[in-house]
Amino acid sequence: MSDDDHPGMLQRHLINAAKRHDVPAPSGKVTIVKASGFHGTFSNANWRAQAWSPDGSQLAYGGQTGSGAGILQVWDGNTGHHEGHSMRHLTHGVTGAVTSLSWAPDSRSLATIEVDHKRGERAVGVRSQARGGLAHAVPHGLEVSQVAWSPDGTLLALSGPDCPQTVLFDPESGTVRRTLDNLSGPVAWQPGGRLLAGIYETSVLLCDPATGGRVSRLAGQDHRPTAIAWARHGKFLAVADGERVRVWDADAGTQVSVIPWTTGEGDRGPDGTIASIEWLDGGRYLLEFRPRGGAWRDERGSTCSTVILWDAQEVKWYFIELFYEMLGGIRRPIAGSALAPDGRRCAHAIDNHPPTIWSITGDLPNSLP
Repeated sequence: MSDDDHPGMLQRHLINAAKRHDVPAPSGKVTIVKASGFHGTFSNANWRAQAWSPDGSQLAYGGQTGSGAGILQVWDGNTGHHEGHSMRHLTHGVTGAVTSLSWAPDSRSLATIEVDHKRGERAVGVRSQARGGLAHAVPHGLEVSQVAWSPDGTLLALSGPDCPQTVLFDPESGTVRRTLDNLSGPVAWQPGGRLLAGIYETSVLLCDPATGGRVSRLAGQDHRPTAIAWARHGKFLAVADGERVRVWDADAGTQVSVIPWTTGEGDRGPDGTIASIEWLDGGRYLLEFRPRGGAWRDERGSTCSTVILWDAQEVKWYFIELFYEMLGGIRRPIAGSALAPDGRRCAHAIDNHPPTIWSITGDLPNSLP
């Protein structure tokens, strides 16, 4: 966000619009404030993926350079120092643009999806500080763009929005364990690993990764979901349904709430797509991120990113924030957002810059453990 007075003016616009949409704001003061910046200079980096390690000790960002070569960087999640030489086994040998990142549950290994910009070939990178890195070819013809490490650390789920199958991949042997037909990305492992959620048309399918069988189907979305997220203990599942977020009780197969796009039409950006939704706790508070969800009222038609914190049970927002960086006098949206495992720190990065850390401050009553 800029430090001038204009964000406050636009902020009031968004808040007034939310009120007009009959979405109440809860009492109390909860906000997100800039806490620190990570170190480094990246003059030719276009970030496309980001992920905190499960223990919160490391933050990885991946993407590509202006020429299409892959780039992968790791920072210390506590000090903000660029890991550089000390993390060389986690960052070297990138074969192409990094489109997705996933840390192993023990926070010691990093999996990536990499796409060669010239040949279009896709690879799964598996790197660890102890053993270095390996690149495995993706099954031919699958447009894999997402990797997700299983909670027990034994499998990688390879998928993507344009991938008609989800492949369960063994990172140790580099072999395919199972192929789940008619299950596209985004996919998400249920905490504990009992289920894998993915997309079929506009529905969310819950599959048993051990057998490949379908356990249940959450039907009711109006659009093909662009993001899904399990709450901490795997009871609640949030699904991005076009401009809205639906929250499901996955055990019961029932909807808990529907969260609207609360930004008023005059303040909306050109694309309301929700790129990520992340839970702060066991199923009450969630953070939505839209890369191009906000519009700045200037003659250049600048676009901002929007981040909104919701009480998903009562459908109340706690803050509505716009994020951007000023480059050449133009406000540009941030490239990606990643919530730390503590549920209180959020990493944001804009192309060509290292991430910044924002802290969620204030009391969140009745959080679910």
